[in-house]
Amino acid sequence: QLLDFRKMEVQGLTLRPSRQDIVAFCREIFHSFSDLSDRKHIQFTFESNVAELETVFDPDKLERILFNLLSNAFKFTPEQGRVGVSLHLPEPQESTEQTADSQQWLTIQVADTGIGIAQDQQEKIFERFFQSDLPGTLINQGSGIGLAITKEFVQLHGGTLSVQSTVNEGSTFTIRLPIRTEADFLVPYQPVQAVVEPTEAVNLGSGDDGPSAKNGAKKPVILLVEDNEDFRFYLKDNLNRQYTLLEAANGKEGWELAQTHRPDLVVSDVMMPEMDGITLCRRIRADRRTAHIPVLLLTARSAEEQRLEGFETGASDYITKPFNVAILHARIKNLIVQQNLLQKVLQPPIDITPGEVAVVSLDEKLIQRALALVEKNMDNPDFSVEDLSHELGMSRVHLYKKLLAITDKSPIEFIRVIRLRRAAQLLGTSQLTVAEIAYEVGFNSPKNFAKYFKQEFGMIPSHYAAEKQKETAV
Repeated sequence: QLLDFRKMEVQGLTLRPSRQDIVAFCREIFHSFSDLSDRKHIQFTFESNVAELETVFDPDKLERILFNLLSNAFKFTPEQGRVGVSLHLPEPQESTEQTADSQQWLTIQVADTGIGIAQDQQEKIFERFFQSDLPGTLINQGSGIGLAITKEFVQLHGGTLSVQSTVNEGSTFTIRLPIRTEADFLVPYQPVQAVVEPTEAVNLGSGDDGPSAKNGAKKPVILLVEDNEDFRFYLKDNLNRQYTLLEAANGKEGWELAQTHRPDLVVSDVMMPEMDGITLCRRIRADRRTAHIPVLLLTARSAEEQRLEGFETGASDYITKPFNVAILHARIKNLIVQQNLLQKVLQPPIDITPGEVAVVSLDEKLIQRALALVEKNMDNPDFSVEDLSHELGMSRVHLYKKLLAITDKSPIEFIRVIRLRRAAQLLGTSQLTVAEIAYEVGFNSPKNFAKYFKQEFGMIPSHYAAEKQKETAV
């Protein structure tokens, strides 16, 4: 906001419009605040009387408009309160909502049941640097430029921003934006409503596949360590599409999460209570379990000797606030890519062929025990990941992360590959039929066995057996 404000004063702001579905855009911003509604136990709703609406707007500036209004709504609404976003496009018969040239207007409202705004201050809140008197329980006063910039952005779109509020009852901010699209883009639709009710906090350690798996996709895991809740939320909002995120409010919490979850990257502030970022980086580098994790430090300090201190503790990169989010994205991506390349060079894949494993790492004992257990239960189709983790004395999540890190395979893939490679050995040396071998290695269905065998070896079992017989004959 400070950068926007400075740019607005020096050279003015311009729109970078594009045609998009504004309903979907607003709904996406709405969902990005759902975790905040959970944390504060606030009922959070979204309503729209149209399913989709293509129009021309500047997505970056509309995102900032909604972000500012929603941030304020949550900041000034106590627990068990309500915050809502609603979109309304007038029906053709609502002629009072249209100008003489038949211009259509979309109304976007952000309403809350917060502390409200006194009548004599409702116009002043859009002035630059205006700060109202807040209750003593609300420490985070703000800079007084958020609503001023929000109104500037709305006016750039040719729209208006107004507020209605009652002290101790809540506020409703209303945005009216001109629709720059043809009626053909409208889709007949019954009013829709989405409600996000407060829920229990999610335990990152309770999922089957650990924090690096989400909806079947394996995203890199980033640990954010930042004591400023607003800035931490800002970072999370900009990174959560590409990465799975863990959060810590200080270095001490960050160190505990780093040991437990072994993230792919740590992004940490330098100045924090309990344990600062420099100390956290030093601990990460000193522990063999976490020494490989890249650390990106964020700080408002720009002196060369202070930057040198960060690098001397083993930091992988250093960014000075304020920074461009695109730069942060690029540096995070580069660090993760470099780390992955380094791991491929230094840690060649481990052969998990039954009875012929050559492991050269600290996890040799774990892999050897896992192999022995799978081989012992080779003909047991009911031997599962739960059974393997129980026999190894590990949680399912811990086993998943360990096997994935060592063999690049999940536990279920690990068991299946061993079964398939035992089958390959039998196909090349025994006189058993394909179906008999399928049951011998723990598959209930020869059809499923053939499917997975082809995925692993590039040919169906009968062709593989024929190839092996030819090799033997030669």
